[in-house]
Amino acid sequence: MSVELIKKPINLYQVIDEQQKEELMETGIIVPDSKPDVLDVLAVDSNVVVKTREKTGRVMEIGGELTYQVIYRADNQEQSIEAINVNAPWSVSCNYPAGEEDIRTIVRSSIEHTNVDIVNGRKLSAKSVVKLNVKYLSMQSIEAGENIQGENVYQKANQQDIAMIEDIGENNINVSELLELPSGKPAIDEILYCNAMLKDPKFSENENLEFVLDLNVLYRPDDDSNQVENAYFEIPVSKNLELNKYFTNISVNGVIRSINVKPDEDPDGLLTRIRVDGDICAEYILYSRENVNLVNDAYALDYDFELEKKPVTVSVEEQDITENIQVSANLPLDCGNDTLEEVVNICVKPRLLSVENAGADMEINGCLDVFVVYGTGLDMRVLRGANQDVQFSHRMTLPEANAAYDNDVYLTVENSSFDIISNNELGIRADVKINVHISKKEQINIVTGIKGIKPAEKKENPPILIYYTQDGDTLWNIAKKYRVSIQKIMNDNGMTEEIKPEAGQKIFLLG
Repeated sequence: MSVELIKKPINLYQVIDEQQKEELMETGIIVPDSKPDVLDVLAVDSNVVVKTREKTGRVMEIGGELTYQVIYRADNQEQSIEAINVNAPWSVSCNYPAGEEDIRTIVRSSIEHTNVDIVNGRKLSAKSVVKLNVKYLSMQSIEAGENIQGENVYQKANQQDIAMIEDIGENNINVSELLELPSGKPAIDEILYCNAMLKDPKFSENENLEFVLDLNVLYRPDDDSNQVENAYFEIPVSKNLELNKYFTNISVNGVIRSINVKPDEDPDGLLTRIRVDGDICAEYILYSRENVNLVNDAYALDYDFELEKKPVTVSVEEQDITENIQVSANLPLDCGNDTLEEVVNICVKPRLLSVENAGADMEINGCLDVFVVYGTGLDMRVLRGANQDVQFSHRMTLPEANAAYDNDVYLTVENSSFDIISNNELGIRADVKINVHISKKEQINIVTGIKGIKPAEKKENPPILIYYTQDGDTLWNIAKKYRVSIQKIMNDNGMTEEIKPEAGQKIFLLG
């Protein structure tokens, strides 16, 4: 007997290992010769970026860069406000899973805490707790049986919704812009601080990825060395990813790997422009969704088949959920014996603390890291700075209660505002976008081959056989047992559709 198993390739993936790493990174910061000594550290903005992933044997070396922007009060007669910007390399070793499969590595990084101490007037010591989430994904393609071709062959197949990863990759986006200071702002003497954030990601049908790059710049004006000014910019960023791969859904995460800003001259020779050069990495995962016909059993009228089966884990759901929340808080500020007069610069950055599935909901705990420079006293005669954090929680309803979802959560701040609410208290509000990608897995058996075909034992059935169904019987196993087709059973018993018979039901089998 000639029988052929028609197969279809299915891309399978699963998280085979996930590691959480917390590392204390210490960096010595030397005050440049052109800068005065440090009297007080006012505020610190720190960031961590992953740049390299290199496998060596059973070890994955993950490396990147820590950036520190330190605002300090100088130990000079003017007690001027100064800044130091430092980039420090780092690396962490992680265990690499055993096996020869195609394994992809996804790394998420954040800084949990940073503390900067003054060693002496010319040296600072920065200590940061860096948190890494490292996921190893096993990728493989398996040939799954979707049809058995042969004479008088009957088969049972199920329609299975499968979400498959088609590709994991990244695409670099270079940003180069020349920005004009807002009207009325004085020219620049020195840029002290710059915070950059990506928001409002959009992906269009023509594979164009769009972001808004927010820049928050603090600088010393050239007309008063004792004061500071700020300027805000929004830069549209667009990039065609040119994927050239089939997909029905895409999950994208934008990471700023580097941003450099420096003053630039206008036609009059004044530094009223800012030159921005940046490197953004768009990390993406491509998904396809397909309803696949999968054979799980078969027989012929005169032959038995021995089917080769394999249990596999497939993704049955890949979905993005987005919710917007508003987080507000009142922050006490150290004003000495003065009153809070003006906020010179404020930056609000989100940080994910934990995610936990709880029944029908997902509980997300996060934190807003607030960097603020402010003036106190009449005529803002004293400039101060502070780092504050605001914790928040939010519950999102899951599509299915108690389902074993894997998740990937991103937080972005879309907008923030503030009010001075007392002599020493600042009120802040931030619109936080919570982006969640959830994945649901299921284990199924697929047919991967036909190991053997042998003639079935011949049974002489009477012209009319009455069968009384048992618990668990289906028309399929009755038809297979008595070597007839399901359609013949339905025709002989006046059935219009294939239904599961009740226990004790009378079934006529006509020869």
